[in-house]
Amino acid sequence: MEIAGGLYRELCLHPSWDVIRGSGGRAARALGNLSPNSRLHSYIESEGGLDRVRQDLAIQATFAARDTPIVFGYFHPLSRPYLQPPRAEIKKMPSLKVQGDAVLRFGFIEGDAIVAADRTVYDPQSAQNVDPFHQNGSSTNELALVLNERELQAAARTSNLVDAANAILMDRRTACVIVKRGVKGALVFSRGSARSIVPPFLSKRVFKIGTGDIFTAAFAHYWAEAKHDPHDAACLASMHVASYCDNPLAPLSPIDADGFIERHPISDTGNVLLLGAIDTLGRRYTIEEARFGLAELGLNTICPALEVVDLEREQFSTVLILVDGIDEEGIRTAKRLNGEGVRCIALVEARSVEPPFADFANCETTNDFSTALYLAGWSA
Repeated sequence: MEIAGGLYRELCLHPSWDVIRGSGGRAARALGNLSPNSRLHSYIESEGGLDRVRQDLAIQATFAARDTPIVFGYFHPLSRPYLQPPRAEIKKMPSLKVQGDAVLRFGFIEGDAIVAADRTVYDPQSAQNVDPFHQNGSSTNELALVLNERELQAAARTSNLVDAANAILMDRRTACVIVKRGVKGALVFSRGSARSIVPPFLSKRVFKIGTGDIFTAAFAHYWAEAKHDPHDAACLASMHVASYCDNPLAPLSPIDADGFIERHPISDTGNVLLLGAIDTLGRRYTIEEARFGLAELGLNTICPALEVVDLEREQFSTVLILVDGIDEEGIRTAKRLNGEGVRCIALVEARSVEPPFADFANCETTNDFSTALYLAGWSA
């Protein structure tokens, strides 16, 4: 498969992460075992690091020059990235030309890719201005669009996902539209078939940076190369996202002979009760960031520390406990709900903190912020 996509440095403070990836680099690395003859087409700012990048990605690659390094910085994997240099200061480079039977095309920051292919998977990577696939002169016999919800709504100019997907499918050149929904899995819209739902799959940890890239890359392999139908390709891609979350530096492993990975599908949850302390700036920031992150995942979150709540009137499927500094009232509330069958997720970041609820019947503990939020969003 021919892969056209960005190659950028990524930095994350917590957990520590410093790699050269971007959508193109990540897809190339991920598909090294599934599609060993793949080739990456991208831009790079210096010839001095080419050999190291090729060795790290373990894939054939063709690079064009760009003027400056491009870096994405994250405070944590669910935070909004900081781009350096700013987008307005990044010079646009001449478009790449990519041909092949199966092509995966991502959107770029510093350029573009003009594609000629039999089957193409296109992930535009831009919620503000989604450029149509054919706008730059690209051509393909069959096209699959992989977008997140905001990109689909922007592309079709409607907030209704079903209407948006159907509007795009009116273009006979588009075979299917796959909508990535994060904690809720994905939706598959394909010509001549009913809409289908693809679940997310359980992982021990959730490293969020690049999960959308992994989904698109795996889907491209199974749909464009292996010629699976869109729903099956998306299900396999969702399984691979779970394996990536557990080990984000490893290439994806082929599906076993039975066609399944030992992964458990999960459904989305109901209300999430967020418990924690706000008596210090750090604790206030963490609970605000958690509430914002849960909302970004599409979850209805209730937080007594930040709003007036009558807990007796609410129904919860999950309690997310930020353990650092939590008071006795919070512990009692969590224990009462746990006794009523509500599952609990505890974020314990400080090694010196002993969780005060070891006797809870259904409680998972993690020291990773992103994992805690995703576990709160999943009802196993």
